[in-house]
Amino acid sequence: MRALLVLAAPLALTACDKPAAAPEAPVGTPAASATTVTSAAQKAYAAVNDQMHSAMAAVPTDADEAFMRGMIAHHRGAMAMSEVELRYGKDKQARDLAQRIIDAQGAEIAEMEAWLKRRDAPASPAADAPATGSQHAGH
Repeated sequence: MRALLVLAAPLALTACDKPAAAPEAPVGTPAASATTVTSAAQKAYAAVNDQMHSAMAAVPTDADEAFMRGMIAHHRGAMAMSEVELRYGKDKQARDLAQRIIDAQGAEIAEMEAWLKRRDAPASPAADAPATGSQHAGH
């Protein structure tokens, strides 16, 4: 057993010396655009991601309002990503999950918007993002 460990140790150390393969650069980064042809789905996901992060950038000073507005923008982003899956995706399980996300997060957005309305909170960039769930009510 000890001889086996002595033989195996150099092999294990040799494997550790090799650099890990670099992950593919995310869509929208210079490395990705220079080396990768992006598909329509990748472009749609990148646009949704940019819109979501833009909406999340305005952070109110009140912690509760900041949470609600940030989560509304985040949920709308998840719903928009789900719309992209429904448009381009082929896998039934992924498409079913996308529809469940639209349904569940649409209801949560309504709850958060009602909370903001009860507080007479002013309109914000997150509130101006399009809600996409109604477009797929028949799925």
